[in-house]
Amino acid sequence: MRPMTRLPRLALTLVVLLAACSPATTASPSPPVVRTASPQPSIKIGADAVRAHLEALESIAEANGGVRTAGTPGYEASVQYVAARLRDLGYAVETPEFEMATFAEAPGASIRVEDGATFAGGTDFKAMIYSAGGEISAPVVEVGYSGAANGGCEAADFAGFPAGAIAVAPPGPCFRRQVVLNAVEAGASALVVSYPQRATGRVLRPTLLEPDGITIPALSAAGTVGDALRTAALAGVQVQISVQTAIGLAVVHNVVAETPAPAGRLVMLGAHLDSVHDGPGINDNGSGVAALLEVARVLAAEHPNERVRLAFWGGEEFGFLGSYAYVASLSAMERAEISAYLNFDMLGSLNPVPYVYDSFAAAPGSAAIADFLVGYLEGAGIGAERSDLGAASDHAAFADAGIATGGIFSGATELKTAEQVAAFGGTADLPMDACYHLVCDTLENVNVESVILFARAAAAVALAVTSGAVSVP
Repeated sequence: MRPMTRLPRLALTLVVLLAACSPATTASPSPPVVRTASPQPSIKIGADAVRAHLEALESIAEANGGVRTAGTPGYEASVQYVAARLRDLGYAVETPEFEMATFAEAPGASIRVEDGATFAGGTDFKAMIYSAGGEISAPVVEVGYSGAANGGCEAADFAGFPAGAIAVAPPGPCFRRQVVLNAVEAGASALVVSYPQRATGRVLRPTLLEPDGITIPALSAAGTVGDALRTAALAGVQVQISVQTAIGLAVVHNVVAETPAPAGRLVMLGAHLDSVHDGPGINDNGSGVAALLEVARVLAAEHPNERVRLAFWGGEEFGFLGSYAYVASLSAMERAEISAYLNFDMLGSLNPVPYVYDSFAAAPGSAAIADFLVGYLEGAGIGAERSDLGAASDHAAFADAGIATGGIFSGATELKTAEQVAAFGGTADLPMDACYHLVCDTLENVNVESVILFARAAAAVALAVTSGAVSVP
């Protein structure tokens, strides 16, 4: 999942959003605000089953270097686990494949300021996904700090940039890929984007969407690194950067399963199955996976005649690659068969806000889905906040195809406001998920009760769409 944005949905080469900051503090779960609940349909999601799925995904990560990243053995083991569970439930399961560029950063990367501090890769900074590697010794030049503080988003930010220098920039209001391409065009030997709010050990790794055109090291760094590099720029001293990366090509599988129901209104539910490069991804997005596996069990046992298709996507953390590949593989008739696509990404944040997807630009029928989910969560005594997530997850591929979309999200690095605390409980001024895209995104980082509630909502909205209770084209 990408942090929320209200930017309009863009083409595939621009769908990945800026990585937001992640403070070093960890939010402790607190009781939700109690509301008067309305009776809800009986949808029995098993708490033990949800936890068992989360434990299984964490075990898979532990057995595979701590990650379940697309293109790695940990991801393929996740595919096998999910496919086996769905087959056990009687679903017709396919694992369609697609090709994608993979990325890896070798251990031992460093940034060293001449006669100054040395910073370590993996803790103080990380190579962005699809960054080039290199061994560089050069002076540093600030970019995008003055004037409009564009962070290097405009080519004009690099006016007069000395070829061969290292560029240091703050985060700006554009995609990191654009900043890197501007730096390449200006002749920079490397780019370091420093995030002032990020502490050592809590640096995130943005994606550059694809490796084409990325010919220099592009690093995401803690605020302390940026401070040191800006000081080096003023002093005119050399900085050494050493980072090694590898770009490969892999065949990756989605998991797609369908109830063997008679022809009827088809609804799809999806969740991405891959983790980031830097952690096991149990909230992001083992929580969505566990929820949909339980939804699959409920539907198979209690509603076997409803036409439901479940999808578990690969490559979401690289840029929604699996979902876009799947939609592109469908014929016009096959796309038209899908009444709605419902996305479930990050359902177990510890300091949550129950966000319901409600995009102003979504396809017809999406507003009715949002209305149902808000009503369901209000009836459950939790409430909901409508949010335009833009192209923040795999629903973007379906929305771009004109298919009605909806979904639920419990928050990432966004800091919870006092107003949200008053509405939903929790702790103000702390992130909704303090372990977003980090190694601490383990089972301990998941509010299982939230996953259960949102799984019930997922089943309820799916049944409402297939029955026609929610009107979609």
